[in-house]
Amino acid sequence: MTKRSKGIVLLFLGVLLLLAAGGWYVYNLVEDQNAGQQAAELLEQFDVQQKDPTKDETPTETAPTITVGGDAFCGKVSIEALGIELPVYDEWSYPRFKIAPCRYSGSVATNDMIIAAHNYKSHFGYLHKLQIGDSVRFTDAYGTVHQYQVCELILLDGTAVSDMQSGGWDFTLFTCTKGGEQRVTVRCEKVDQ
Repeated sequence: MTKRSKGIVLLFLGVLLLLAAGGWYVYNLVEDQNAGQQAAELLEQFDVQQKDPTKDETPTETAPTITVGGDAFCGKVSIEALGIELPVYDEWSYPRFKIAPCRYSGSVATNDMIIAAHNYKSHFGYLHKLQIGDSVRFTDAYGTVHQYQVCELILLDGTAVSDMQSGGWDFTLFTCTKGGEQRVTVRCEKVDQ
């Protein structure tokens, strides 16, 4: 093979790699947009179906849920500083995770709720931009608003499950970094209303 032939092959491979990277970028943009649209539709249905605790004289559920599209939702998370309001699935699974945030563990009733979301721009992609003191609101299925304040932003190793659940924080939000090796983690404390 001549130098010129090798150059043409390398140029062809370079173009293929650029096309593949461009295709991957477009795929991610479309996936992000679809997730944002699906989450918005679910949030609208969640708001319509929100439970009214005054209808039950003695609500028995400590962590109420609303069923939308066959899935249970425990509430919605609102972060004004990021301009997002998203429904939260009651249980984590990868297919759900690609649509909206999921309850990873804990609950607002026990002051140890952890919510995970994809790093889509329409989900928690800008979580790293939060500042100490920013407000985070979680509204449960009964419409009870739980107000939190950001107290800590840290990066945890992607496999640090026990670190994610330690520290006694009232409310935690997390997402993966672009490469997936770490987790952007936001720790919050409850604010008296």
